[in-house]
Amino acid sequence: MAELLEVFGAILIFAFGLFTLLAGLFTAYFGAGKSRAIGFTLTVLGILGLVAFGSLTWNVVSLIQPVFAPADVVVGLVGVLGAAVGAVIALIVFLVSIMKA
Repeated sequence: MAELLEVFGAILIFAFGLFTLLAGLFTAYFGAGKSRAIGFTLTVLGILGLVAFGSLTWNVVSLIQPVFAPADVVVGLVGVLGAAVGAVIALIVFLVSIMKA
């Protein structure tokens, strides 16, 4: 059970960092005024999330001991990647079938 919670926590931090970074870059690029400032803030927050993920998974910073087992995290990331690829394939099949009808 502890391994599942570790993988859950690692993937949660990774996904938060990655998607916050991507949303921030998108908003900073396409936004204007306050939206652009919020985009830059989200970008920094996403980078910090990914740094936290890396620090808690691998021995990147000597002051922080890794909490997550890298082998378990890689298995979790591969599982998430497989789910994402499957979802994209299903979406493409759906869109092609709808467009052909």
